[in-house]
Amino acid sequence: MIKEISIKKIATYDSTGVVFSGLKKINFFYGSNGSGKTSLSNAMKNIENFPDCNIDWASQPLKTLVYNQKFVEENFHQDSHIKGIFTLGKESTEIKNEIAEKKRLVDKLDEEIRRLRTNLSNKEEEYNANENEFIEDCWELKRKYDNEFLQAFSGVRNNKMNFMNKCKQSHSLENKLCDLEDLRARSNKLFNGSLVKIQTLQSIKNDELNVACSSRIFQKQIVGKQEVDIAALISRLAISDWVKRGYDHIHKSEGKCPFCQQSLPDGFLNKLEEYFNETYENEMKELENCVKLYMESYDNLETSIQDLMEKEVPYIDKERINQQLEIIRSKNEINLELIEQKQKEPSKKIALVPVDEFVKIINLEIERVNQEILGHNRLVDNRAHEEQLLKDQIWRFIANENLHNHEKYVRKEFNIKNAITGIKDGISSKTSEKNRLISEIEGLEAQITSVIPSVNEMNRLLKAYNFTNFKFAHTQNQGNYRLVRSTGEDVNQTLSEGEKTFVTFLYFMHLLNGSNNRDLITENKVVVIDDPISSLDSNVLFIVSNLILKLIDDIRNNQNNIVQLFVLTHNVYFHKEVTFNKKRSKGGKLHDETFWIIRKVNNVTEAQSYDTNPIKTSYELMWQELRFATQSSSSTTVQNLIRRIIENYFKVFGNFSEDDILNKFDEEEKLICKSLLSWANDGSHFASDDLYIEHPLDTNARYLNIFEKIFKVTNHHAHYKMMMGVEEADQSEIPHAQVS
Repeated sequence: MIKEISIKKIATYDSTGVVFSGLKKINFFYGSNGSGKTSLSNAMKNIENFPDCNIDWASQPLKTLVYNQKFVEENFHQDSHIKGIFTLGKESTEIKNEIAEKKRLVDKLDEEIRRLRTNLSNKEEEYNANENEFIEDCWELKRKYDNEFLQAFSGVRNNKMNFMNKCKQSHSLENKLCDLEDLRARSNKLFNGSLVKIQTLQSIKNDELNVACSSRIFQKQIVGKQEVDIAALISRLAISDWVKRGYDHIHKSEGKCPFCQQSLPDGFLNKLEEYFNETYENEMKELENCVKLYMESYDNLETSIQDLMEKEVPYIDKERINQQLEIIRSKNEINLELIEQKQKEPSKKIALVPVDEFVKIINLEIERVNQEILGHNRLVDNRAHEEQLLKDQIWRFIANENLHNHEKYVRKEFNIKNAITGIKDGISSKTSEKNRLISEIEGLEAQITSVIPSVNEMNRLLKAYNFTNFKFAHTQNQGNYRLVRSTGEDVNQTLSEGEKTFVTFLYFMHLLNGSNNRDLITENKVVVIDDPISSLDSNVLFIVSNLILKLIDDIRNNQNNIVQLFVLTHNVYFHKEVTFNKKRSKGGKLHDETFWIIRKVNNVTEAQSYDTNPIKTSYELMWQELRFATQSSSSTTVQNLIRRIIENYFKVFGNFSEDDILNKFDEEEKLICKSLLSWANDGSHFASDDLYIEHPLDTNARYLNIFEKIFKVTNHHAHYKMMMGVEEADQSEIPHAQVS
């Protein structure tokens, strides 16, 4: 069934267009000729030919049969064959009942399939919503790490769907999970830095310094020869170093003691020379050499460490190395003091402070730096491989960051996909069952379908309605008709317009219960009937009205395959006949029907829906149109409406002539009233001429005031106010007007 129709950019429908919404099973449209009814029916027949128009169906689109002038032109030619209408014959009640039952099952399956399709649509929306939520979760990670991992995200940075798919793929990666800082550092090296190899660092050598520090000479007491008789005294008093200093000056003291200035005993100088013999001198020489070795090796050590700190290698912890260097320097100061003591007092033992453990710490740092350098050099040597490895590890990191969202997404996706698969299986199963039933229905229909019942029924109606000059007959071509005289001759071009219109409408009404195609007899239909009473006299108009009333009753009682009806007309009497229903209380519309009036204002079609039947009598309709014309400032119909109202109310019902009306006015206003009557008659009698003159709006207003005054001077002002909706008036004043 159609829920809503939108018509625009056709004939008098402008770009804004008209929307017919809230449509029901039965829909009545009233409008004058040229207001846009036929444009509406043409659009409903072939909506695909009108791209700016739209039909909103409650379920799937149905076959739409439209009766209008175009149908007459396409289907009825007096000098050619007419397509036959296949209907179900009356030979087998049992088969017809079986067809009806199978149709009921098909309708039930249709409803179930529609429900499943609705569920499928809901699940697909749920699936899309779940995916869109996951897309946004992934995109949030892209925003968070985009600047840091620009190269890794290359190719998917500008498309949310592609980025989401890459995130999904990353959950299958088995790469090592690296921390963010490591990824940042490597990414900065590979993608942002200039990659060149770095020379590894040499470890700090400390062997010579160790040898110097551990020299035995520092632990040895350097003293004179012990066999000399003065040796015992020197040793007992531990004055070897003091004696040595005096000995160094004795040759310049002219035989006196350097300390006390007393003359030296005979032979004492010889004893001293013997005491400080060659052995003593050699040991002092060895001490001097060890001191020199220490000085040189320490200088080399400190220079090596300083050179290390000056190297531009990004991985060196220079602060740590500098700390160790300061410790080594402090230890060296201690050693220098000890050496100085040893040199002053050779007989004193000293133990130099080793710096080996501090050098070892520096070498450990060098070893760590070399490992970094080796890793860096591997990046240089295998850049392409390392870049890909890094990218994979970055995506592995992103997958881990997105783990919770991914698990939630996959869980919902799994459940929704299972539901969608189940629904699709249900649709497929029920569609197969429906197609099987339709095939069985077609097989049963083939047993009893024929064009004969349509011919017999249409001929019966023609005879019943006193159309005895012609009838339908079969042709030699199976499934076609022709119109023949009682003598059997073709009618050719001898039918009147009224006869042609009635025969065509009769053919259309039978087409509603059958089809030109044997396989489409029982399909559901939407029917549009547009002004079927053109060229018909009053008797045939009554027949057509009753045929449509019977059709409406059958639709309401579900006794045919028509699910919705649209009736469009310009004839007030016909509208009253087809809308008559004694169940409609106080003029209110029934729950399954709508009422519409279509108007053309300033050459643009407008439409209005009503809660009651808006067409009661032609007299009331004239007042209704006059109210609308004045409210919309339209001057194209005011003259004709004023003339017809005056003729109906005053001349026909009240037996007032124009002179009687004019005599109610004084001389000054009589001229204005006479001008009004002339103006109204001029506007009506020449309405169909090609010449059209737009009257100024102030002319309308001036004559509408005189029009109202006519009712005042004739004591019928209450009737005017009631009909114009000004205020309540006595209902007894309303004449029982008939259709004019």
